[in-house]
Amino acid sequence: MTIDDFLRTRYKPFGRTVPELDCWGLVRLARSSLFGRPMLPSYSETDPDDKAGLTMAASEVRVQGGFVEVQPRPGAIATGWRARLCVHVGLIVEADGRLWVLETDAGTGPTLTKINAFEARYTRVVFYDDQSIS
Repeated sequence: MTIDDFLRTRYKPFGRTVPELDCWGLVRLARSSLFGRPMLPSYSETDPDDKAGLTMAASEVRVQGGFVEVQPRPGAIATGWRARLCVHVGLIVEADGRLWVLETDAGTGPTLTKINAFEARYTRVVFYDDQSIS
């Protein structure tokens, strides 16, 4: 699949397969498809509106997957935080010679967002990757 294929999907809570994906469904499928990375856990039972549950899931993935904080780079997961809660995730991709956040949500559906615009929406943004390459 290509970035364009993911941009043609639509947002659906609990979505884990094309053409219906929520933010985590998009990240896990696009990361595997676009970057050849191992498929991350589904967490299909985690309600996208349950921000405490999303935060617990993000912590589990980070610890169990050996994720470390990195600078934005293709294949890294962008996590958007409000206070101590992880409220949204996206995936760093490269298109037209620049880095973007590939994301989806109920309001916009799938989109490519400039990193600084993504960062402006949250109190904190942390980028994680499980690859030791820089």
